[in-house]
Amino acid sequence: MQKGAAIKILSIMHKALLMGQVLFAGVCIYLVYTNTILPMAKELDKTLQVVALIIAVGSIYAGMTIFKKKLITIRALQADAKEKFALYRTACLIQWALLEGPSIFCTICFFLTGNYAFLALVLVILFVFVMTAPSKLKIQLQLQISEAELEEL
Repeated sequence: MQKGAAIKILSIMHKALLMGQVLFAGVCIYLVYTNTILPMAKELDKTLQVVALIIAVGSIYAGMTIFKKKLITIRALQADAKEKFALYRTACLIQWALLEGPSIFCTICFFLTGNYAFLALVLVILFVFVMTAPSKLKIQLQLQISEAELEEL
């Protein structure tokens, strides 16, 4: 693999996961907005609002907590930058999965009920997801590695 390719691949993975969520939400918005599909579970609206909020807040908190714990473990390792980065990539994927799940769930809730409040929650989750995007500086600071080690990835 070329130097710097690992970070680019991680960035592409993040963008792909983000675009999947956005495209799915876009299709659902189009179908509901154009009345192509009528909401079929309006009676579940209040219940789904509570469930979606609990899942979203719980998953965001769990994702951040797990990521921070894994980051502390990675920093404490006496390993080279490549090994640390492999563990970092795993931590990122876990955090992103814990954000993507509630985003998809809230989009489905919107699709079922037609309530745009679910889309507001999706936007919040997507904002958090975007804020977790990898960058060279962020990776260097989080892993506490030198710039030379970073260039080797």
